[in-house]
Amino acid sequence: MPPRTDSPAWAPFDDEPLFVSELLLGADQLEAAVADRMGRYLRQVTVARGGVLHLAGAWNALHFGFDLALGAYHSALLDPEHFHAVLPAADPGRVAVPVGAFLRIERGTRWLWAEAVGKFGASQDCDDDGWIPASRSGDRAGSPRTDGLWEREETVIVDTGAFGPPSAIEVKETARLRRSGLLDARGHLTSTALYATPDLPLLDDAAFYQRYLLTEARPLLATGPLAGLLDDPHDTDLLAQALAASFDTVGDLLRHAPGLRTWGPYAVAETDTAGLPESAVGEVVHRVHRARTGPPRYTATWPLLCAACEAAGPGDLTEGPKALASLAVVNLALADRATEPTAQVDLRIDDMWQQGGIWRAQQPPLPWYVQGADPLAPLGIGHGEHTGSLSGASPSPQVPPPHEAPAEESFAAPQDIAPPPLPEESGPDEPMPVIEHLDDSIIVYTCCLQPRHIDHGTLPLPASVREGLADGPVVLELHHDGDPDDSHGAQELVLTQAALTGVSWPWSLYPGIRLTVTVPRGGRRLHAVTTLLDEPLRFDGNGPFLWDCDTDVLRRHLGLTAAEPKPQPPAPRRTAHTGYAPAVNSLCSLIVAGLRRHGVPGMFEARSMQGHRLSAALFGPGPVSPRLMWTVIHTCEDLAARGLLERESVAGEPDLFIWWPDDKAPTAPKGQITFEPQELRNHVKAHYVPPDRRKLPPGQQASDHARAAYARWRIDMLGPAADTTLPHGYTFVRGHRRGDEQPPAWHDDLTGCS
Repeated sequence: MPPRTDSPAWAPFDDEPLFVSELLLGADQLEAAVADRMGRYLRQVTVARGGVLHLAGAWNALHFGFDLALGAYHSALLDPEHFHAVLPAADPGRVAVPVGAFLRIERGTRWLWAEAVGKFGASQDCDDDGWIPASRSGDRAGSPRTDGLWEREETVIVDTGAFGPPSAIEVKETARLRRSGLLDARGHLTSTALYATPDLPLLDDAAFYQRYLLTEARPLLATGPLAGLLDDPHDTDLLAQALAASFDTVGDLLRHAPGLRTWGPYAVAETDTAGLPESAVGEVVHRVHRARTGPPRYTATWPLLCAACEAAGPGDLTEGPKALASLAVVNLALADRATEPTAQVDLRIDDMWQQGGIWRAQQPPLPWYVQGADPLAPLGIGHGEHTGSLSGASPSPQVPPPHEAPAEESFAAPQDIAPPPLPEESGPDEPMPVIEHLDDSIIVYTCCLQPRHIDHGTLPLPASVREGLADGPVVLELHHDGDPDDSHGAQELVLTQAALTGVSWPWSLYPGIRLTVTVPRGGRRLHAVTTLLDEPLRFDGNGPFLWDCDTDVLRRHLGLTAAEPKPQPPAPRRTAHTGYAPAVNSLCSLIVAGLRRHGVPGMFEARSMQGHRLSAALFGPGPVSPRLMWTVIHTCEDLAARGLLERESVAGEPDLFIWWPDDKAPTAPKGQITFEPQELRNHVKAHYVPPDRRKLPPGQQASDHARAAYARWRIDMLGPAADTTLPHGYTFVRGHRRGDEQPPAWHDDLTGCS
């Protein structure tokens, strides 16, 4: 990288903090001069860090203060006890390292400090020539272990110069760490990363780092400027919202900073090839761009880059932080090639994370889900094709599948569709199962359980539903919201002519309770959903009855006379998706129940999942038909349009759908998951300079008043056991509104003392 010729845009701990309150309210809330200064500073940091800067590293630079003059963080102000410890272990697995984390690499009594500046997947299925199975492209999930953890192969790129140039002893220590295997031959931390829950590997780098800052690294976060900008820095929910908002703003600044390009979560300085020979870049591009006749070829960038660098001579360009710059140069060269399409080969990025990037090359003809798609948006097509969530058949709305019912019939009120008879013996007053929706991919019906169903463990089954089931064992999954023990696992049932038998109904079910049952055509996994009432029912001192039911059936069971029938208004018809795989109103309760059970946990007990993954969770483990997948997705979109779910759109990724508990759902209109500035504004100290340390000129020391204030601040943020010693060479400035003068006694002038 060329040396920096302009003066630093910001000098941490000399100038006022650049991490200002407007960062929590959105980039559009920043004054133009401040935004320009931040953009220049972030570009300077990018160049100083080797030409590539991860979003987490950019946030660190603003929050912890990366000093351009030093080319490092101020290590005296950071407590290594709160760094992420990396220890030698007999087990090759170790706790996953977030990008952005400050590291304490230990070997015996020696410590080596570093910053995790990048990370990519290290699947062992990848060959040295870059070939990788299609199934690995887009698959970020971990694998379960016998000890209850989840594991995934990862390579973390660490910068051991983040806290200053390594000393001779530290250089030798790094060499020892390579020989010991704690670092690999290129100085990277390659290992089996362990995760506590299966949802954590699915988080992107920035989200995983935010979670880490709110938990393991909370002391580092609490003593930085972010906490000082909030009216209650001890409120975890508020801190999480502010943290996410600040990451969003920093991401916007990187995308609009002059002289920077972005590649996924990385900002790349627009310079030359960072010392990488053009021959090496050309060799990688050529190997990735070639395609064979027939199936598409999936090629990983990292192994090709390593081979090209070794062949060209400068093998050190894949070592340490230089590896990020080399990867960025190669991937951007491929991106430039992909945006210049040719008639011979379709080239596109399919996975930005695994092995430094997986590119998909295919000769025409192309499948329908590739045609017209952005070649720089990673769609994970390889994994999607492997799991069956993508099909070669185009979902053309002009050619409806055979025997498809008219669209309006799918959304008719239950009384508009005549129910098929059941061969099961039924009393004259018993309600019959009602077909709510029927098409070539799915059937949804409602039924009310009679006492004999509960006693004998059976589920009523209309004849048309039975005909659509696949041969073999049938599995039932019950979603019983509000039950103290709603942990009912899947049950394998026996299929008879009129019902499914062998059901273990929970004790809380009662006669008349209404179930909505979803059956995929040709599938074996059924879902039954109960509906929790807003207000429980009571009948002559009996109750409460918490779930929707047929009150006549329940009253007869209680020995009470039937209530007078009340006229039911016709069900309103709603507009929804039409054409291929339209939204299904009767699927709504199952989708909400599925998100609650299978969704990725989030803040405030929210659950989230992409539509294609939700369809696989509900109707897997085998392949899910494209039509059924799109039915689930379109119904999720319909729920989001009605404000019952949130929908987050991320460039290059399938939409994410989020369910919130009723008492914790945001009051703002449903939509993309963003923490609106107005939600934080009431808790953010406007025009405020947070409390922080400042460097002192030579010959000066902090006053007693400053030391006492620093001690009080540390105890307030970290508790009575906090270290309250103010580092030598620094003073402490209390928080104040911007423009207010500070008391003159924050330091003592010792220049005239002998």
